[in-house]
Amino acid sequence: MTKTSGDVLASLLRLSEGASVLYVEDEPLIRVEITETLETLFSRVVTAENAIQALELFQKEEFLLVITDINMPEMTGIEFIRTIQKTHPQQAILVTSAYSDSGNLIPLINLGVGSFILKPLDWKLFLSLIHKELTLALGAKEEVRYQKRLEKEVRLRTEELRETQHQVVRLQEAKDNMLALISHELRTPLNGILGFIELIRPALADDETAAFLDHVENSARRLERSTRKALDFSSLSTGKRTIHRDIYRIEAMLQAAHDQVDEHLEKNESLRIEWKGPEDATIFTDAQMVVEVLKNLLENVAKYAGTEPMVTLTFQKEGTWDMLLVRDSGPGFSATTLETVFQPFSTGNIMHHSEGMGLGLALVDVIMLTLGGRVEVRNPPEGGAEVKLRFPAKTS
Repeated sequence: MTKTSGDVLASLLRLSEGASVLYVEDEPLIRVEITETLETLFSRVVTAENAIQALELFQKEEFLLVITDINMPEMTGIEFIRTIQKTHPQQAILVTSAYSDSGNLIPLINLGVGSFILKPLDWKLFLSLIHKELTLALGAKEEVRYQKRLEKEVRLRTEELRETQHQVVRLQEAKDNMLALISHELRTPLNGILGFIELIRPALADDETAAFLDHVENSARRLERSTRKALDFSSLSTGKRTIHRDIYRIEAMLQAAHDQVDEHLEKNESLRIEWKGPEDATIFTDAQMVVEVLKNLLENVAKYAGTEPMVTLTFQKEGTWDMLLVRDSGPGFSATTLETVFQPFSTGNIMHHSEGMGLGLALVDVIMLTLGGRVEVRNPPEGGAEVKLRFPAKTS
């Protein structure tokens, strides 16, 4: 539906409310006639007899619209437009002229002036062009205001982000310093305790005291291992651990993990491992990190899988993954544990239905993520617990 003259005029009055216009015309009679019409529309109409006078006025005041003739003495309308566009490239401009030759039109097109009308004026077209330019000018102003609000919002959010990042860095530094302090303050007395245990042991006279001393030693070594895990978890979580990838035999890494776990088991404990993969099965990974993963799993099996703990390891390939399945003979994960199994320091997160607090599978999880893999847990129908380690396969 097209707008009627009355609709355009009503809309024009709304657009021009409170606005000012600069009108440049060197012919006095035409200037007076058009000025009278403009004064019925605009709150303020400023007139100039030539482009030089208009330029002085333009530099002192802001105008929503500039209406200018082209052929004027001393400075043409085209030169005037070119000058004001240097500082106000978005200025709304309407050009009037008694001539329609291409010598005037082509420069105006190049300057981006889209409203041009011949004299004597067609008043309906004149009002329509004013309406068009005011609509564009007000839209541009709103866009500028929106852009400024957006830029201000971005500056504020950027500053908040910088402050947050600064706080995160400070908190991380404080966390690292605290862990280092804890490590030092725990390991120093622990080494002393373990050293004194070795000195006292030869002097023990009865089995009961020896058993008590064994219990003290096991507790001290458990605390030592927990401290090491906490430090490992911190370095991995912050990305400070360097990865050294190469091709390693899985069975060799499993044996290394088993040997380290054996050192921590009590004399009457045993852990049987059955390797069902080929002897030459390899993965492209960081051997030290994988040994740490396997060691954590084996320790938990030894602790929670009963009097004769057993673990079975199977190697599989699935698409772009090399998978290691670790299955044990224990009671499996409790329902609560399965919900929080990868959360550090949550009850029952180590393996199975466990008691106590610890890092457990949270450390395994962060190691696997660091290696670009992932870990999955479940209770298979035939019993026990299963941990599936997915490693990204090496691409040629």
